[in-house]
Amino acid sequence: MYLFETMRIDSGRIPRNFYHTKRIAQSADQLGFQFDKKEWETYLDNICRQHTEGLWRLKVMLDKDGTLTHQIINLPVKNQFSTRFECIGAKYPNWQYTNKTSERAHVSHDHETDTVLYYDAKGKILEFDIGNIVVEEAGNWYTPPFENDFLKGCMRQALLDEGKLQLRSYYLEELREKLKSGKAQIFLVNSLREVADIQINL
Repeated sequence: MYLFETMRIDSGRIPRNFYHTKRIAQSADQLGFQFDKKEWETYLDNICRQHTEGLWRLKVMLDKDGTLTHQIINLPVKNQFSTRFECIGAKYPNWQYTNKTSERAHVSHDHETDTVLYYDAKGKILEFDIGNIVVEEAGNWYTPPFENDFLKGCMRQALLDEGKLQLRSYYLEELREKLKSGKAQIFLVNSLREVADIQINL
């Protein structure tokens, strides 16, 4: 198992670098991984200096012993994602839902749609398999409160800190009806795509 962060490099800069560093450091501490913050920052700086033009998708992986490796590709153009509702599996340990690790079986799917929008056994809307959800309603943006039940994304946290997002729980039938009636719209937010349009199969 390894920890990882998937980041956007935009003209040699990683937006929300602070949030990525904070999240992987917290996960390393919780799960017993070696993590050297200075080494991490130097590693990212070296990659950024080699990619000073264009948009890039950077995935940096942290092994248990603190070893860092990465993969980097040009960020593919994609402005809209298809999705469907699905109940998330409840058989996994709590740390797996709340940390970004290579143990991702709880959000695996058949890719009949680009993404899946998960809800729990009580019907609470949680997250997409690749990011957090934003619900736009009456001109306001909302996202579900964290109750140790999903991965807190860096883009989500940045929008909360900027005062652009409010916390509000949504449940499956309520959200489905609001989407059908046009009273609400949903977006996918993650640090790679930032804010992406969603086409949902209702």
